[in-house]
Amino acid sequence: LKLFMPSPRRYVQRVFVTQLPSHLDLQILFDCMVNSPSSLTVTFDLKDVGMDYDRSLFGMKLSDCRCLAKSLENTETLTHLDLSRNALDDDKVRMLASGLIENLSITHLSLAHNRVADRGVRALAKLLDSNCTISILDLHDNQIHTEGAKALARAFRGNPCILSVNLRLNRMGDEGTKAVIESFKNSPTLERLNVSSNAAGAGTSQATVAMLRLNRAVTELDISCNNLGADNVASIRKALEVNQAIKTLDLRMTGARMDDELAVAENLRARQERRDKANILSGGSGSNKT
Repeated sequence: LKLFMPSPRRYVQRVFVTQLPSHLDLQILFDCMVNSPSSLTVTFDLKDVGMDYDRSLFGMKLSDCRCLAKSLENTETLTHLDLSRNALDDDKVRMLASGLIENLSITHLSLAHNRVADRGVRALAKLLDSNCTISILDLHDNQIHTEGAKALARAFRGNPCILSVNLRLNRMGDEGTKAVIESFKNSPTLERLNVSSNAAGAGTSQATVAMLRLNRAVTELDISCNNLGADNVASIRKALEVNQAIKTLDLRMTGARMDDELAVAENLRARQERRDKANILSGGSGSNKT
């Protein structure tokens, strides 16, 4: 790596490492470049090992997290950090958080497909204060339960810049999912929220109805694969009618009646057609003026 990087180092902005079994100090990567990369995707992995499989070759170790945390404290240009599929648990995430809390450049953080549970999430929640720069947070396919969801919800309420949150495929339950949705009820910034497949229920439905009635910033909402119930989905459908900001609403596998699903799909399709027509007319008027 040291031999390869000197030539292109002035021009490289994004680094994708999909196989890294050696557990090298990632500070080497930052040191090799004139400016730190703006985007870093790293997976400690090894492909096509066959019968030579060794568990130690997969995932980040605590020492890897410690080294990366030190690098994150100093970088000023890194905006996108993706550490998906690295077998990160609570202790490793807490170590990473010690470096992330000093970082003021990262806006997109993905820790998807790991083993992050409530203790790790509480450490991440401390990053989401009023000085936070993270606007896109992806924690899908982890082990977040109710208490972790509540910690995130408390942090989201005071966060001034969050745009997108993905928490699907966790274990937040109805109480935790409800808390997350309620935290965004009056959010002026959130645009995309995904809480699908979290064993949510009636409480989440009520929180969704309240958010749809009050929030005009969210444009994409996914609450699919939760047992919401037919009557509750009907209430969500009615709330959608008074919310013209929503562009995408996923209600699959929520116990919805077929007519409610069709009505929601038709509502959203008609909205998209109106937007497309308005864009065409706007473009046409603009071209006539020129």
